[in-house]
Order: sequence, then C-alpha cells, then structure tokens
Amino acid sequence: MRGFLASAALVLILDQATKIVVHSQMELDKIVPLLGEIIRFRYIHNAGAAFGIFQGNRLLFIAISLASVAAVLFLILSGRYVFRGSRIAFGFVLGGALGNLIDRLFLREVIDFIDIGVGMHRWPTFNVADIGVTVGVLYLAASYLTVERDGGHPSAPASAVGKTSGAERTNTRPQQSAGEKSGSDQESDAE
Repeated sequence: MRGFLASAALVLILDQATKIVVHSQMELDKIVPLLGEIIRFRYIHNAGAAFGIFQGNRLLFIAISLASVAAVLFLILSGRYVFRGSRIAFGFVLGGALGNLIDRLFLREVIDFIDIGVGMHRWPTFNVADIGVTVGVLYLAASYLTVERDGGHPSAPASAVGKTSGAERTNTRPQQSAGEKSGSDQESDAE
C-alpha cells in the first residue's frame, strides 16, 4: 500500500507544483522553448478532456474524474489485479486524476503547459497529471496482456505467476532406466 500512496502523492505534488510555477511565472499562451521547437512550455487553460478534446463539459469531466478515483480505490482496496508494479501504476493514475480534478474544481479549467512536436505537427498540450495517468494505464494494460499471454492471472500475486502445481509438474512419460532407450533413440543409433 505504501508504493500506491507514494506514487499517487508524487504525481499529485509534481503536477500541482509545476502548475503553480507555470501559472505564476508565465503569461497565458506564452511559449518558452526548452529543446528548440521540439519540446517547449506553452501555458494554456484546457476546458476539455485530456489533450484538449471535448471542450466545455466541466461537470461531465468532474464526474468522470470522481468515477476514476473511485474505481482505482476499489481495485486497490479489494486486492484484485495485484501484480508486480500494479500498485505504483494505480497510484500514478490516481495522482493524475486527482491533479486534474483539483484544477476543474477550483480553477474550472485544467492548466496544460507541455508542448511537443516538430513545426506545425504538434501533440496536444498536456501536463504532469496527464503523464501520470497515461504511464499508469499503459503499464497496467501491458502488464495485464503480458500476464494473460504467459498463462498467469493478473490478480494472482507476482510470486505465484509462472509457478505450477504438483499435478502440472508430473511427468506423463514413464522414466527410463539408464540402460533403456526409447524408440527414437534406437532409430538414431541404427543410422
């Protein structure tokens, strides 16, 4: 549980701290290059969802954020879907959801400021909360798919994944004594 709370707090504190600095030190719509035109800060207010989509539905986004927070808390407290790194990933999602929820509740809009792209081809402006949610969700999805593909179950403890029961380890082929050869071994000797 410590990893969950620590990762949620880390994302939330970084998100709110960077937004406070941007809000107090930058003018709205001002662009500050960091790595030329590829990575730059661009202070904007976003009344929509992540990456600026669905503008102007504040109450809907507050409801979605609250539902996301409730879902993450339910999954963590229920102990389901616990596998290596899942608590930290859920913490990233929770911290990001809370970061943008705070903006929507108190500022009515979300502060975005990270702008990446080349020339006119730019990714929609985002913030640390968006990074937390995205990284957390991508890790959870990739881990879930990997565990499922490997035949494990994502809700099984990480130490149990990949272990087999005694019945699964039983060799169905009878053991041969040192002097006996199987039919395929005898055929290869005849050649």
